[in-house]
Amino acid sequence: MTPEEVRGSGYQKPEAQAGISAAGRAFLEALARRKRARGEEVPPIYQQLLGFFPEAPLTPEEVQEHPQGAEAVAATLPPPPALSSLPEGPIPTRAELAQSPPPPEVLPQSPLAVADRLLARGEAEGTLPPLSERAREVYRTLLALGVAWLRRLLGGKRPPRSLSQLTFFVPNDALIAVLGIPSASLYRALGELTEKGLITRAAWRTAATLRGKSGVYAAGTLYAVRLPHRTRRPRLDAEDFAHPWRDLEGDVERGRTAWRALRESKEKPLKGDAEVLEFLLDFSLSPPRQKTPLGIDSLAALLRAKPADRRRQVEELALGLAKEFKDPGSVRFYAWVLWNALRAEIYGMWEGALALVAWAINRVREALAASLMSSRKEGIRRPGALLAHLLNQQGLLPLLRQAPQWRVA
Repeated sequence: MTPEEVRGSGYQKPEAQAGISAAGRAFLEALARRKRARGEEVPPIYQQLLGFFPEAPLTPEEVQEHPQGAEAVAATLPPPPALSSLPEGPIPTRAELAQSPPPPEVLPQSPLAVADRLLARGEAEGTLPPLSERAREVYRTLLALGVAWLRRLLGGKRPPRSLSQLTFFVPNDALIAVLGIPSASLYRALGELTEKGLITRAAWRTAATLRGKSGVYAAGTLYAVRLPHRTRRPRLDAEDFAHPWRDLEGDVERGRTAWRALRESKEKPLKGDAEVLEFLLDFSLSPPRQKTPLGIDSLAALLRAKPADRRRQVEELALGLAKEFKDPGSVRFYAWVLWNALRAEIYGMWEGALALVAWAINRVREALAASLMSSRKEGIRRPGALLAHLLNQQGLLPLLRQAPQWRVA
């Protein structure tokens, strides 16, 4: 049988009847997508394999013979199969992509812009008392400084909705240098803000040896600044004073003091809001990066650990949780949860049990952080009980209580 007779009989090879494989089609779709994105033409063979047009298009003579003409012929053809991996509509060329660049990345507002927005909200809600021009300027700077410190503290996380005050450290001489006002004007404004319940301040002292003399020195001022749309008076607690806000000895050795900054500001004023806030924040030590018990590549590392090492790791994790949560009475409970979650993973009783425990621990951390930032300072008295409640809510705790105590280490 000649090739013409084969085509005329409608015979096709089995591979042609079955079509290309799924892997082959995915490869061709990706290749076509890249070519169209670069503005290149997709080869006809690829279009035929992907179904862009029928395998045997009609000749001009056949089109003329059709009673309704070319448009009717096109209407009778089956539509090409949709390419699931391609976006709807024509794929843009390189020139079209260049003409319509992606939208610019939305950057967070500057701390001073956030301070202005908070002031406007306080005025709209009637919670911000009337202030003199100088007091409002100082209050705005303190708000912006608190926002900048909070961002540095939280990283990319969002602050809790219950946040009512901002607590931070700054030497008053540095504020004077930034604001460019006499010290008497600053303290008058601070007195007005304190009287109206917008700030609370106190000296922060630290033990140090300066120029050969050991003693307790005032290194700066702690501020608690009320948000304008809140009404509760801000307060400073013992935990705020216990925090290591500044390395006074190191700053004095490097000649980096507020007095020197005050003198230099008269000769070389600071430029730009960002430079001003960075200058004030640099007097505070960076927020400590807490060593969390999940620092060994999450709890899933227990699954990969050798059985002989699991006991040591579980003990370290349980002690780390108790220390982080300031809950020494729950060490045995944390170890029990970790052992049984590991047992549930290994013996197939609950896939993802350790991931669920890690999720619950993170929720406890968030609750503790929110309570510390809240003005009520009530705190969470029993973090272990909160962890147990979360695991019980998800149904894991009942399973752990009933699980056989099979060997895992």
